Amino acid sequence: SVRFPNLDPTWRVRLNGIIEQEPAYRWSGGPAPYFEQFLARANALRPDTPHVLPALLPAAHRTHLRGFLEQSPNQLVQRILATAELSGWQRFYPVHSTAGQPLEATLLCVALLEQASAFPDKLRDDLLRALAAAEAPAPSIAPLESFYLSILTLATRANWLQLRDIIETTASEQELLQFAQILQEEPANIILLSALLELFPDSAALAAYLRKHGEPGWKSVLTTLPLGRGATEALVRTDRPVYLPPALWTALPTFLKDGQPAFKHFAESVPTLAISLRALAFFLCGFGLVHLLRCLIVAPPKGPAVDRRRRLLLNLDTSIGGVLVMLLLWMVIEPGLLNFRPNEEGVLQIRLAQIVPDLPTEVSPPIPETMIDQVTLLILLLFLLIQLLVFVFGLLKISEVRRRDVSPEVKLRLLDNEENLFDLGLYVGLGGTVSSLILVVLNIVDASLMAAYASTLFGIIFVALLKVAFLRPYRRSLILSNA
Repeated sequence: SVRFPNLDPTWRVRLNGIIEQEPAYRWSGGPAPYFEQFLARANALRPDTPHVLPALLPAAHRTHLRGFLEQSPNQLVQRILATAELSGWQRFYPVHSTAGQPLEATLLCVALLEQASAFPDKLRDDLLRALAAAEAPAPSIAPLESFYLSILTLATRANWLQLRDIIETTASEQELLQFAQILQEEPANIILLSALLELFPDSAALAAYLRKHGEPGWKSVLTTLPLGRGATEALVRTDRPVYLPPALWTALPTFLKDGQPAFKHFAESVPTLAISLRALAFFLCGFGLVHLLRCLIVAPPKGPAVDRRRRLLLNLDTSIGGVLVMLLLWMVIEPGLLNFRPNEEGVLQIRLAQIVPDLPTEVSPPIPETMIDQVTLLILLLFLLIQLLVFVFGLLKISEVRRRDVSPEVKLRLLDNEENLFDLGLYVGLGGTVSSLILVVLNIVDASLMAAYASTLFGIIFVALLKVAFLRPYRRSLILSNA
């Protein structure tokens, strides 16, 4: 009701009536002959946990289900049950150990799915290859374990029909792994995912879209789902989340928003030109703002040829400030630029202690990776522009001292007085590094540590360039003139 406020309010009453007539639907989700046979003998079901795997964990339930499945004539079901005798598991405890309940419940769930003919042909072929690798003379248990982990993750968060819906629309083990990763990050979206798979046939494209965009992707499909299949297909095809304008836009007068359809049509027709014009508008706004502030703070240069170099530095500094303001405006208006998530195929890791709280769990330390993604590039560009701005400001101070009509000794003393200003790049670089590390630790910005350390590196490079290439030669000439 929160996700779909326009939904008929009587749906909950009807749902409660159906569950009263068929109590097993609370765990199965609907008609499911094989699973209902298991439910009829289960006596330790919890109404507040309607998911598949928790229902299979009690020892009596596993014993009953195994006895039922052992009578199946399906040879693949028997091969799945036989995997309980395998050893060499990396993320599971063996079935016959004191902590083997999750593995036994998972393989029983896989066998029951096969008994119910839930696996599509390609996914069944992947399962057969994984079983063949585990049964070979030189067994490799990793493919089968990865398959079981995907099923365990889904069964921990779905009832029987939701699990079947996902399995029946999945074309390969890779897609199954992607859906497991998606639900591991957003377990509350199982109902929404089940509805999307019923509506949207291309499960591979949907899995890749949700995996890439994360929470903005879920919000986007939630927006398009009530609009029908075509809207969801268009969303996935464009591979972008739905754009949500900033709150300031809703507060603007109506006459300013009347031209929005015309601008949208123009942006759709020539997107490259529209983005270029938008960047130019942002730059002009930033250039005008920086120029205005500079006129209020710094006196404009006077004189013809003498001040040509200073005027050039002022225009360069103002232009860099304009680009910096443009970048900041773009990130404020489109915060999705900082929510970029690289589309990586990670390894699914599950803490079994979340399923059986008393089990010890071993968590491998994460492997550090250096990634250059969109967020990292944006932050690197931001730090580079800030350091350029400070660098040109230092050149302006040297030019200001050079223009003064005083003795070389006084100019040397003025340069000594500005020494802390010439080190400003180092202070800004260190401040950028510390700020970036704080934002990364708090998960406010998802960027690599390289961007944080680059801030200090830029500061060192530009301060060294300013002092060695500009300040030191000028001081040397003043010392010689004074001598």
